[in-house]
Amino acid sequence: MTRKNNVIVGLGETGLSYARFLAARGEDFVVADDNPFEANVLAVDRISPGAIIGNISVDCLLQADEIFISPGVPLGHEAVSMARASGKILHGDIQLFGELATAPIIGITGTNGKSTVSSFVFELIRDQGKNVSLAGNIGTPCLDVLAVDVDFHVLEISSYQLELATAMKTEISVVLNLAPDHMDRYANEQDYYRTKLGLYDNAKRAVINRSMSDDLGSANSAATFGSDMLPGENNFGISVQGEQTWLVQGNTSLLSGDELQVAGTHNFQNILAGLAIGWLIGLDMRAMLDTARRFKGLPHRSEIVGEVGGVTYVNDSKATNPGALVASVKGQALGRNVHLIAGGDSKGLGFDGLSAELGSYLKGVYLIGANYAALQSEFSGQGAIACNVLAQAVSAAAARATDGDIVLLSPGCASHDQYQNYVERGDSFKDLVGRLKS
Repeated sequence: MTRKNNVIVGLGETGLSYARFLAARGEDFVVADDNPFEANVLAVDRISPGAIIGNISVDCLLQADEIFISPGVPLGHEAVSMARASGKILHGDIQLFGELATAPIIGITGTNGKSTVSSFVFELIRDQGKNVSLAGNIGTPCLDVLAVDVDFHVLEISSYQLELATAMKTEISVVLNLAPDHMDRYANEQDYYRTKLGLYDNAKRAVINRSMSDDLGSANSAATFGSDMLPGENNFGISVQGEQTWLVQGNTSLLSGDELQVAGTHNFQNILAGLAIGWLIGLDMRAMLDTARRFKGLPHRSEIVGEVGGVTYVNDSKATNPGALVASVKGQALGRNVHLIAGGDSKGLGFDGLSAELGSYLKGVYLIGANYAALQSEFSGQGAIACNVLAQAVSAAAARATDGDIVLLSPGCASHDQYQNYVERGDSFKDLVGRLKS
């Protein structure tokens, strides 16, 4: 039997899942990564003793029969681009999963909120006694759950993963929202948006954010959600009645925002998107609402850390783009003054217009990270203070905040200039707030 020359490009979590996938099928592979983590090198050796690991080179990829690309490796990488142009077969893990999975796939993407909605949908399905997996960009590589016997697969899918998943079929797809992001990877906003919206191309049924309907053309809308109300049981929305905010299905009130453990219009829309998906797959609405009431959201996403001296501290470290920052500030304010801690690695994104949109909500702005200067210029009218590091920002905000205020870490930027990831940044914030308490 002729053995194929399989090459895994990129040795992160997805690369390791490719290694496990191929080894389980008795196939050999080599790994190409310019700077692999030592722990991952050791893991590969346990999976396939003696597997060759080398740099990402043109020669290596041109000699391959099949290439398995990790999402962190840009398709524009010289070696990858040349291999693709030569006709080599390039696999992405999401596309491969879609070809092999036997249970229905619920695909969830969007610039912001996709981890929250994916986790919520997983809980909705699990709480009604069904077997369900949760995988993809959220942490567990999808190939690792391929052999699991489930009723549904819930996949959180990033734009990077969608680049090689152009033919993946889903039972239900949702693109939660779109805002500029990853401009260090894409040619322009439209290139990024097209990649995200590709999740609808082969969906049996689509859940649509009504604010995006003009962008979707012929998407097969089966249910919608939005911040407004629209008649029809397939339309989920929000109704403000006096001082109460209600989540509604058509004209029927489902539950009030006060009953939820997540706050803000952006989180209400996340819940609505999840309910729409659950409704489409036939889950019991009353049971879903019980799950919604119990759902606490995820760490580092509008996470209330605690209260010190009447000031509430909120960790939204996962807000890694300006769109998420805007949603976070507006969602948290609700009549309260916000002290915003922002900054980091902008990923090539601009901050124009943030001050005009958010100025009325902000009592103070405290800036950290590599791109603080651009933010300081944008928020000059709010007296933005350059603090450089998070400890200084927390100290400065704590000194100025008064009873009833909110100190919000919502960077609007990636963390890689000062931290390993957004989790480390959020944990640092929580530790600093903990010191204020002691």
